[in-house]
Amino acid sequence: MNHLFTPLLPRDPLEPPVLVLAAHPDDEVIGAGAMLAWHGRRGHAVTVVHVTDGARGDPNDRENDICAVRRREGVEALRRLGLGPARHWDMPDGELPEHLDALAGRLRELFEEVAPRTLYSFWFGEAHRDHRALARAAALASVALPADCRCLLYGVNQLVPGGTLFDTTDTYPIKYHALKAYASQNAYIDLPGMSEHRDRAVTVNLDIDGVMQGEMFVDLKPAELPQVYERATELQRILLRDS
Repeated sequence: MNHLFTPLLPRDPLEPPVLVLAAHPDDEVIGAGAMLAWHGRRGHAVTVVHVTDGARGDPNDRENDICAVRRREGVEALRRLGLGPARHWDMPDGELPEHLDALAGRLRELFEEVAPRTLYSFWFGEAHRDHRALARAAALASVALPADCRCLLYGVNQLVPGGTLFDTTDTYPIKYHALKAYASQNAYIDLPGMSEHRDRAVTVNLDIDGVMQGEMFVDLKPAELPQVYERATELQRILLRDS
């Protein structure tokens, strides 16, 4: 029985075009913001898609128009990462499972259009139903991805179980600054503070001077997405005692 520590891999092999899928404005910054800042620094072509309108992101009704607020915050957060504005699909927040077929169809078209060499999307074991639906739809649409696309699956509700770790010490301050742009969400949860703990925690098994922050991903090929989805979903059901 050998060690199974998550490997720390170089970022240089990650190639554009880059496609980033997020259910809500802020997901992609929480899960992969430091890596996206690295892509921004490299001048890579990066397409970010915010699938829902984020309308349920203000349960206490602090804002007059939360959809518009979250869109503005998303533009500013991505600007701080060195990226352009996201595409907005404005599907209903909290209801992506009810629109799974339509979502998978749109993703197939998007995959064919962008033909990404690097894809950032959700890990299948997420807790939020929109996150899981988007992950499922990506697996269903994966036949439209280039066979050599690097699929890096991130976690928002929880850390992914391992796969690939990147040193993001140099770009983490940019991510932290970008998360501050989400004032409407930081009214409920400290996104910058949360990320500070999460991104430090993934380096727990490293003994490398200077590596203080990292981002961890499940690292798959497109052809592996459907099978891994089924296995991850079954494991999640067992762990949650969900029949």
